[in-house]
Amino acid sequence: MKRTMFIMMGLLAAAGMLYAGGGQGRGQASTGGGVYQPDPNLNALGVLPIAKNKVPLKIGIEAQANVENFQTNWMSRQLAERGNFDLTFEVYPAGEMAQKVELMVMAGGSDLPDVIIGTIDIGVATKYGQAGMIIPTNAYYANSAYWSKESAKDLDQDPLKYVTSYDGNIYGLYGINVSLNNSYSNGRLMIYEPWLTKLGLKMPETTQEFLETLRAFRDRDPNGNGQKDEIPLISFNNNMGTNYLYALMTPFIYTQINFWLVNNGKIDVSFNKPQWREGIRFTKQLLSEGLLSPLSFTQDNPQMTAIISPDPPKVGVVNRISMSNLGANDAKRGQFVPIPPLQGPGGRQSFYQPQLPQLRMIITKNCKNPEAAFRLGDLMGSEEFSIMTRWGEKGVDWKPPAANSKSVWGALGNPMIEPILAWGTMQNKYWGEIGPRILSNKHSAMDIDTGNRYDFIAPMGKTIESFVKYRKPEAAVAGLIYNEQEQEVINEFHSTILSYARESFARFVMGDLNIDRDWDSYVAEFNKMGLADVIKATQSAYDRMNK
Repeated sequence: MKRTMFIMMGLLAAAGMLYAGGGQGRGQASTGGGVYQPDPNLNALGVLPIAKNKVPLKIGIEAQANVENFQTNWMSRQLAERGNFDLTFEVYPAGEMAQKVELMVMAGGSDLPDVIIGTIDIGVATKYGQAGMIIPTNAYYANSAYWSKESAKDLDQDPLKYVTSYDGNIYGLYGINVSLNNSYSNGRLMIYEPWLTKLGLKMPETTQEFLETLRAFRDRDPNGNGQKDEIPLISFNNNMGTNYLYALMTPFIYTQINFWLVNNGKIDVSFNKPQWREGIRFTKQLLSEGLLSPLSFTQDNPQMTAIISPDPPKVGVVNRISMSNLGANDAKRGQFVPIPPLQGPGGRQSFYQPQLPQLRMIITKNCKNPEAAFRLGDLMGSEEFSIMTRWGEKGVDWKPPAANSKSVWGALGNPMIEPILAWGTMQNKYWGEIGPRILSNKHSAMDIDTGNRYDFIAPMGKTIESFVKYRKPEAAVAGLIYNEQEQEVINEFHSTILSYARESFARFVMGDLNIDRDWDSYVAEFNKMGLADVIKATQSAYDRMNK
């Protein structure tokens, strides 16, 4: 799904310019639009059509590569019919919606459409809301939500928690697509299963067994060409400071995006702990024994793909989310399978990144029928429309599978869909996952096991249960919403700290820094870089969201 992110550029200035135009003062909490007064033109919750008399709504939306025409789109017509809406579309060129909306805001907002649909950064939405350009939806969520509330029952946490601004307002409608597969994908090691079979090896379960497996790949000629040309483990430069760490540092110390730790509600970081140093030693050992390719630190993804692609295979383990980078007719796509979470000195735990809601629709100050606009987004959050925007019309673009069909994700017990209309082709049936759709995991992992040897998704289902088994949702620190003062601290220090941690990891492994001699000075440097202030700001945001 293509995502549109509203950038922060110029927002502080814009909010200052527009504050006089109405709306709340900065930093003041509101009741989300004041006392709720129902729109008498709307039918009871759950009753279609939504409106008694036709309601005109102008929608701002970004052009999508696989959507022919939003105005004549079948899904658009379904929304209009079931809502009794007269929908018109202001379609912005791909990649330009953020800039165009910002310019309209800076000009006073008189040209804004009734609603804007896309993925909206909550910090940007807060600035727009506090400047009076968009309206809060708290009262509508409390009194006028029906379909989205039903869909949210399948979620394992309160979605509104992650889209409520620090000032207490919800500046729009959320969407979420929960996929357990995506939650684990960045911490994945893909192993070439035929080599395990040929060498009589079982899937490694511990860091020591993983080490021995890599040594076997190096020494026992698993590709059978009589040459010692195997590369036991490989990654690429963008992954070494992220995905590699999530996969191979977590057995030593829990490692997640931004390297947060949380213990009894107290925020800390992993990259200055003794266990992190032991994880570095392990990686250094892999490199020194010729088990980890040194190219992993310098090559990009296409260069790595060029090494993996030829036959006979040369690579045993790939640090990547999947093997979708291989050619469509390369059988190795279905022969690399994820290694279950490895047990190490820190125990056995899986990298886990929860899939969180984001604002996907905002209602502007120009909307004369804001509750009707909210009900439009609420309808899009229904199970039917959330499925429709990805797969299209039931019975025409997709169908329920045959009775004997098996799911790729058999261990999860999810329902299945058999697509008819191929994803990614130009079509005029659905919106392509745009808008406030709400899909729990059971609706996002609906793939049928077709037995296709080139299917790179099917191997994920083989081990997904083990990732679920060893996840620790309580350890995840994600979706934090900082206030202005906290965000200033994060903006000033955090990216520099993260870059230093990742770069130092590479320098320790490559030998530019000595893991024993230079460790204390490495740790001390964080204190000079503002780490204490970053932790304090993050603790404040975490406490506010979890009180």
